[in-house]
Amino acid sequence: MAIFKFLFYSILGIIAFLAPVTIGGESSILMGHIKSIVIDGYSESIKYLIVFVSIITIIGTVIGKVKKQFKNPILQELFICGPINGIVRLGGCLFFLMVHFNIGPKAILDPNTGGMMANDLLPSLMVTFCVGVILMPLLTSFGLVEFVGVLIAPFMRKVFKVPGYAAVDAIASFLGDGTIGIVVTDQQYQKGYYTQREAVVIATSFSIVGISFAAVVADFLKFSSIFIIFYSTIAISTVVAGVIIERLPLKKFKDEYYVTGKVEEKDIVSFSLALRKAAAVAEKTKELEIMIDSVKKVAVLYITFIPVIMFMGTTGLIVAEYTNIFGIISMPLIPILELLGFSKSVATSMAPSMIVGFSDMYLPSLLIESVKSDMARFVIGTLSFAQLIFLSETGMILVASKIGFTFWDALKFFILRTIITFPVIYGIARILLSMGILQN
Repeated sequence: MAIFKFLFYSILGIIAFLAPVTIGGESSILMGHIKSIVIDGYSESIKYLIVFVSIITIIGTVIGKVKKQFKNPILQELFICGPINGIVRLGGCLFFLMVHFNIGPKAILDPNTGGMMANDLLPSLMVTFCVGVILMPLLTSFGLVEFVGVLIAPFMRKVFKVPGYAAVDAIASFLGDGTIGIVVTDQQYQKGYYTQREAVVIATSFSIVGISFAAVVADFLKFSSIFIIFYSTIAISTVVAGVIIERLPLKKFKDEYYVTGKVEEKDIVSFSLALRKAAAVAEKTKELEIMIDSVKKVAVLYITFIPVIMFMGTTGLIVAEYTNIFGIISMPLIPILELLGFSKSVATSMAPSMIVGFSDMYLPSLLIESVKSDMARFVIGTLSFAQLIFLSETGMILVASKIGFTFWDALKFFILRTIITFPVIYGIARILLSMGILQN
């Protein structure tokens, strides 16, 4: 019975998160279809939900500052936070309410800044978090993590120095969404599957942006005909970054577990052992408890993540849209790009595109889209994915997680991943140029 329970829920999880399904001529994972249906049909209702969440967050956070402590552990987790986090939360809520009611400074209401965050990104994240967190236990709580972990542990340990469980996080990101991969990693860290250091490596190296969004960007940059090459370049550079980052000191992040009881993992490839461990976990898991816990996690994500993402994303986009800071900071990159064979005009467009992705992953593609050089568009398009860390989404989700990330950590990892992945991507682009696939 335990084995049947493991197989039943795990297969449902695989179908929901990992198996492409074609509906209405569009191929995506089931969770992606659910997300699209909800957003297309109930976008206004979702915005009203965000208004409600924003008001509750403001009231709860203010009361929390006055009371200092709640007796109820759920209220404690939702509304007690540090001063900086509190300011950011309140700011994010106010930003959203300003955009929703069209009241406030133009810089915040602009469709390219706060307007994009409030009307496009936040509704999508609300649905992604809700559907993702409620369905995620199908992948993580009924034995699939243990099953896959046992089978793939030696490879993951040897190549990336992380547990085999990380494979589930990586696949969920690859076929689903990078934010889901980070949320999974955070939850697995809190359960004792990873040390803090392992969680950092997994979250910053395996949470690759989903293949469906990569296809959208590839089409926007006119690379649909070579999408396999486009996404393979992202995957190769990400693997290289993962191998290198794991071997760096990362002294701040300790080889310590979030909980006292770590989840043991033996590097023995045995199908029978994998099945036994999976069945044991499935047998102990209670569906009702998992559902209640998932609803609580959705509430925590809505109140602690969404306002932070709104505030930091809007702020970053305002800086990118209304100032020339990114252009000034990127000026030293122009002569380097010229040395690499790009013309001065192309290099001038590429330089800010290489760093503006820290605000939002879509911005580099917007800046480079009109450049005629195939090679420049290819390099920037793939690099924007390989950089992985951006404030409007993944960066702030990492900061809001229990892993121990700060804003400065997010910036450091963005720079680190840029330094590591750019040479790999440039090298592949040169090969494609020599083959006549790309033009410079």
